[in-house]
Amino acid sequence: MIISAIVGQRHKRYEIQVDGEPVLSVHEDVLVKYGLHKGMEIEPSYLTEISEAQERHYVTQAFFRYISYRPRTVKEAEKHLLEKGFDEILIKSVLESMKQQGFLDDHQYAVSWIKERQMGKKLGINRLKQELKRKGVSSTNIDKAIQEENIIEERQLVTEVAERRYSRLCQEDWQTIERRLGSYLLRRGFPSHLVRQALQHIRNKRDLEGS
Repeated sequence: MIISAIVGQRHKRYEIQVDGEPVLSVHEDVLVKYGLHKGMEIEPSYLTEISEAQERHYVTQAFFRYISYRPRTVKEAEKHLLEKGFDEILIKSVLESMKQQGFLDDHQYAVSWIKERQMGKKLGINRLKQELKRKGVSSTNIDKAIQEENIIEERQLVTEVAERRYSRLCQEDWQTIERRLGSYLLRRGFPSHLVRQALQHIRNKRDLEGS
């Protein structure tokens, strides 16, 4: 089997013709990697290897397009590539390579997600844990992220959120405030013991203001 022609196509792609028949279309990177050229003798097994390399290239490029908008978790990337119709075994191989090269890091993703959601949305750890688990981040990576020194101290955060919300409810009677504010804080993912402390803080503040 002899490569009889290599025909340029769009987007850095080339059609490989063997014995006058088109057999494969490859990206320029694959062409260079395998040193393909006109007149080159090629075995069927080598052609199969090149075809597999091209498929891997497709998966890798689809991965990079997907993470170009924002960071992703391993589970999100895998789901996206599966929906594109790529082979599952090949996907896992590519994603493992991406992890080794640092393009996928669920621990760092969790750290960034917690910091961003705490600062932007003022959410509690319980809510953040739920969000990260839905994204496929392991409990180990979530717990490590929570232990990072630069994570906002949650007691401080729940007090800040409670005071801000209380400003909207301060005209209500205390029973209504306690019910509505407590439910609000729990929905935002703060643990019940901190919610109780925040409510007590608001109650004390309310009593002082009324005195």
